[in-house]
Amino acid sequence: MRYAVLSDVHANLHALDVVLAAARRDGVDAFLCAGDLVGYGAFPNECVQRLRSVDAVCVAGNHDLIATGRLDDRRSGPAARQSLRWTRDVLHADTAAFLTDLPTRVVMPGLAMTHGSLDDVEEYVRADARARELLTRLPELGGAVALLVLGHTHEPWAVGMQGGTLLRRRTGTCALLGDESHLLNPGSVGQSRDVSPDARYLLVDLERRRASFRAVRYDVRACVDALLRVGLPADNCHAPPARSERLRARVHGLARRIRRGPA
Repeated sequence: MRYAVLSDVHANLHALDVVLAAARRDGVDAFLCAGDLVGYGAFPNECVQRLRSVDAVCVAGNHDLIATGRLDDRRSGPAARQSLRWTRDVLHADTAAFLTDLPTRVVMPGLAMTHGSLDDVEEYVRADARARELLTRLPELGGAVALLVLGHTHEPWAVGMQGGTLLRRRTGTCALLGDESHLLNPGSVGQSRDVSPDARYLLVDLERRRASFRAVRYDVRACVDALLRVGLPADNCHAPPARSERLRARVHGLARRIRRGPA
């Protein structure tokens, strides 16, 4: 079985169409999406429809949950809040119903998929130690689950239970060794947080035990023009490292203050 694994589409239709076309050329058997179909971008209805048209198996990300009222936005940054307010106003009824019905976790033959972590849809899993902790829990999910697919960080990453990080923040192919369990994050289709604005996705070949991380170019100028037409910030499709790190620090600081409560 060969999967095209996507995550963090963020309503970026220009990026999604290019990724879907590339994945079809790769000859995949099925599509998976690890959440955040909407948010930030100008085409929430269209992106959901595209994923439905290829029968993608999807889980809900934090943006999907906030857009449909299943999660509050206290842990979101200003740009996310602005775009989600706009998104809620433009969602078609069938789009909203589809997003509302998305599970936060799916378990399939050979793999499990969620957005942030097994515990928290908004958790950023970046450390090897945390990845291993989550991988030790895969037997609890039932079946012969050896792969855990996450999104949310917008950073491509492959980490093995024994071997640690195999690939991070780049393209390339890594072997999924033996019976070892692995955590895989395809990176972001719709909002790159790398120097390059390219759209990222992942090919997983379960039979050959290989994970191939891909990046494809898309029409960023057209995407920016679409954002400006609907009154959203031009950089919602690309948050280079300096900006994303500032946003991350701001959001994490706010979360810490919320957890501490009033002084």
